[in-house]
Amino acid sequence: MPKIKTLQPATSFVRFDGEDGFTIEYAKRLVAKGIAVDAVAPHDVDTKGFEVIDGVAIHRFSYFFPKSLQRLAYHGGVAFNLSKSTLAKFQFPLFMFSFFLKTAWNAKGKDIIHAQWVPSGLISVLIKKLTGKPVVLWVHRMNYGGPFVKSMTRFVLRNCDFVLFNSSYTLNRAKRLSKMKAFAIVPPGVDENLFKPIKKTGIRKKIGVGTKTKMVFAVGRFVEKKGFACLINAMEKVKARDVVCVIAGVGPLEGSLKQLAKEKGLEKKVLFPGWVKNSELPLWMNEADVVVVPSIVDSRGDTETLGIVAIEAIACGSPIIVSNVGGLVDVVKHGFNGFIARQKDSNDLAKKINLILQSNSLNNKMAKNAREHAEQNFSWAKTVEKTIEIYQKVLEKKRN
Repeated sequence: MPKIKTLQPATSFVRFDGEDGFTIEYAKRLVAKGIAVDAVAPHDVDTKGFEVIDGVAIHRFSYFFPKSLQRLAYHGGVAFNLSKSTLAKFQFPLFMFSFFLKTAWNAKGKDIIHAQWVPSGLISVLIKKLTGKPVVLWVHRMNYGGPFVKSMTRFVLRNCDFVLFNSSYTLNRAKRLSKMKAFAIVPPGVDENLFKPIKKTGIRKKIGVGTKTKMVFAVGRFVEKKGFACLINAMEKVKARDVVCVIAGVGPLEGSLKQLAKEKGLEKKVLFPGWVKNSELPLWMNEADVVVVPSIVDSRGDTETLGIVAIEAIACGSPIIVSNVGGLVDVVKHGFNGFIARQKDSNDLAKKINLILQSNSLNNKMAKNAREHAEQNFSWAKTVEKTIEIYQKVLEKKRN
């Protein structure tokens, strides 16, 4: 079979060699399986117009001059920047027009356009109308928005040849909005060689915590939907005498979270090590007796559409507790590789933390099951395999 040539338009992509990101991880693994991948993405400060990273040809477009004033992409994402910047709102039509031109030009000679996120899907569907090229879309988040956004999203979903969803939560939200020709749940994978069980990491020395101290670990941006306030409240009720809760990350709520811990008298029990590099995350997760993802549905209705941290944790073989929101329930089988707690319920969260910390046998069983569950359901190998099968189905249907 001839090599399948794909074009991946995305509103966000890796900006330089060495930067982490699931889009480049996904693309380079497709390349390793013989799929040709070109990507189209917006320019950022100091990025190159064209370069090849890990076999992926990246074509970047500028949408405003001087380039230093581009405000729409990256640094929080398009939706966030639109809500915060008047200049970003002004640049949006220029962004979409430049995105369309760059994608249309680079679609020549490609078999499939595989868009990441709905705005990229709109560009891709318009090109499909002009060229007849099939479009596959990977949806990671469903933002209903106002009437215009709903209409745009409905138009995109109806006109794609196949739609991939990262979780059952995202799929169900899409189903409520529009009919689709074909769809499947295809979650992003985890780097099994990075996130894996490790016997000794020595990472506790960074915060002066002994090996016999029980450790609860959480990580993420300090924003409302991460639910870290609930975790701090839960730590008041954790029964273990020698225990610490490590909450890694940065963000706008850092001050208020530290203040909450202080008000509760938990300054020595709840520790904030700051931002943690991706390469260090497996060390923390392996040292933890339990990893907690206490996310909530925030005041704007936003929540976790999947929960990459949860997937990374189970890949490390860490027992896990997640909230019953969004796509997190796809990652955890309650009582098998962790527990699902009621969101915003610190009593229920504390109860489940206590269960894992007080039982070595339960901890060991969940740790073993966690790694197996990750390998079977969230490996990049599985994700890429499903993607190639979908490509073949789409191309076969086009030929017929």
